[in-house]
Amino acid sequence: MTLPAPVAVLAVMAKAPVPGRCKTRLARTLGHARAVELYRAMLQDTLECLSSVPRVRRVVLAAPEDDGPAILRALCPAGWEVVPQAGAGLGERLANGVRALGAAGEAVVLLDSDSPLLPVQALAEGLARLRCPGQAMIGPCEDGGYYAIGLSVSELGLFEDIPWSTPAVLDATRSRCRALGVAWEELAPSFDVDDEDGLASLRARLSRSPSLAPHSARALGLAEGAGA
Repeated sequence: MTLPAPVAVLAVMAKAPVPGRCKTRLARTLGHARAVELYRAMLQDTLECLSSVPRVRRVVLAAPEDDGPAILRALCPAGWEVVPQAGAGLGERLANGVRALGAAGEAVVLLDSDSPLLPVQALAEGLARLRCPGQAMIGPCEDGGYYAIGLSVSELGLFEDIPWSTPAVLDATRSRCRALGVAWEELAPSFDVDDEDGLASLRARLSRSPSLAPHSARALGLAEGAGA
């Protein structure tokens, strides 16, 4: 039986969970060992959550540093590929990821690995609309970044002149869409867990409903089944 072709590629940008090499801002609060444990847990929750999205190709775009592709391959659930990132900086790596994964014409959605409570149902529903030519899809984060960006257009200029790792990323990306004539849809906002504010938001949500991200809840010492 011939399986239907995927409607899009979901690609999670990830680093190897190595102490001192990832989540260094969180480490100021949690310590390096616990920050890495939480990052690994958030990545696992993200991948398992996205595994429910039908008819997509699932890829982890692995940062090559610290033997990232091999380490992340061992963490991935069934059905996920691992592809090394290529490029000198984040913008270049995002653009190269879209170029490589969308070579056959599929829409490509790039996601972060530290938003374990991202609105996956809204994302899945947005994929159908993303199939229209010349579209973009953005999942805004509360801190001024984004947890997802999807493209059905090969306009890689969307990743140029963006002040990465600042609260201006989202507004700069909107401005690039306008300048390049790319129409975009925005999904429901979410948050990433990069600092104390994100950590506090995650603790609050998982204290009430730990089953939303069970790996992250365990990493934070929040027993599954506790709360409302």
